[in-house]
Formats: sequence, C-alpha cells, structure tokens
Amino acid sequence: MCHPSEGGTLRIMSKRIEVTYFPDPSPTGIIYRPKIMIWISSRNKHSRIFHALVDSGSDRNLFPASWGEAIGINIKSGKRCSIYGIGNAELTAYTHEVDLHLGREAFRTTIDFSYEQGMPLLGRQGFFNLFKRVEFREVKKIVEFKI
Repeated sequence: MCHPSEGGTLRIMSKRIEVTYFPDPSPTGIIYRPKIMIWISSRNKHSRIFHALVDSGSDRNLFPASWGEAIGINIKSGKRCSIYGIGNAELTAYTHEVDLHLGREAFRTTIDFSYEQGMPLLGRQGFFNLFKRVEFREVKKIVEFKI
C-alpha cells in the first residue's frame, strides 16, 4: 500500500472505501485533490486504471470521449446533452451506461462523454448517489464512501 503522503491510497473496509487525496502540482505549489483510482468497462472491454476527480460541484459524471472510445463505445450514438460548467461554458456530451470499478466494487452507472472534456469528473448523479454517504475529511485529506 502507498504511504498516505504519496496520495491515492485506497483502503477497503467492510462496507466503506477510504481514499487519501492525491497531490497535484500547481503554479502555487502542491494541491491535494480528492482523486480516486477507478476503471470503466463496457461489453467486456476494460479501460486502464486512471485517476478521476470526486467533484461535489459536478451534477453528473463527465469524462473525456476518448476514454469511452478506448473501451469500444460509439460516443455519438449516446443521448446528446448539453453540460454547463464554470462561467456557464457549454459542452456537448453523449450519455452511455457503463460499469465503473472502484477497488473490488463495480457499479452500473451513466457517464456523459465529451470531446471537449479533459479530466474525468465523478458527480453527484451517477456516482455520489451510488453510496449511502460520501464524506470529505479535508484536514486528513481523505474521502470516504459508505456502501
């Protein structure tokens, strides 16, 4: 297991998953963000493991389109929708059902894939609502998911 200061440490306990924040460099120094290591799958094709930001300000899951294409999803065949973000910027996205894997747990959920999105975001609908509780512990730099 990684040392907590390295970030991204995953601890699975009975009915809960605990993850330490991940250190990201920034122009002002290191910023610790609630990024978790996950992978997605669809029709028996699996992505690589990657970091996704647990984003309480995001209404829905939003991933780069290339990540869906990597597991065989025809992105534009999904339901088209508009996503509005910071500064009311509009992105076009396409919704698909996938399996999202966190530790030993797998969840069936929907993800909006966009050609205009760079970082995978895990939002309230489609991720947070999969758990009984999501708790951010800022001082300890830990996010906990109660199943």
